[in-house]
Amino acid sequence: MTAEPTRIAPDRLGAVGRLDDGRTFVRFERRLRHPADGVWRAITEPDLLASWFPGFAFDPKRGGRYTIHFSGDCAGPADVEGPVVECDPPRLLQCGTIRWELDAADDRCRLTFSDVLQFQDGRSDVEVANAVLGGWHRYLDLLEQSLEGTPDLDTPEPDYSKLDVPGRPGTGSAT
Repeated sequence: MTAEPTRIAPDRLGAVGRLDDGRTFVRFERRLRHPADGVWRAITEPDLLASWFPGFAFDPKRGGRYTIHFSGDCAGPADVEGPVVECDPPRLLQCGTIRWELDAADDRCRLTFSDVLQFQDGRSDVEVANAVLGGWHRYLDLLEQSLEGTPDLDTPEPDYSKLDVPGRPGTGSAT
């Protein structure tokens, strides 16, 4: 099930860019109505994390390990694992190439989320970017719902194939 694309506010779409080494990444910035400490707990405390991202587990320390099991109709690899690269509470968590950065602003915070596209399954960069954007958009929506105490794991994944996303390959948008 996918969400109606016209219902996504432009500031919530995310963007696609290229790293210096040529790899493609997706990036979202969300302004949350919750303090950074609360968002950090939602991302790192197992019970809170399970309410919005039930397949994700990790050892919350640099050098620890993480695992993610994507269930349902995941467009990418079903299982991902690797090292916890950075863990600096309540500011920065990076698991492999998946990165959460929190900037506190009084009783609110800005979440900058990014992930590097690593699928090598024959799909085009556009197809992979659409799949990753839609998937992470859904998880960030679930995080926000969890912070409000109302996570709905049936929240649909938006269909990014019909959207003009800044920087996405093949759209003509600049990074």
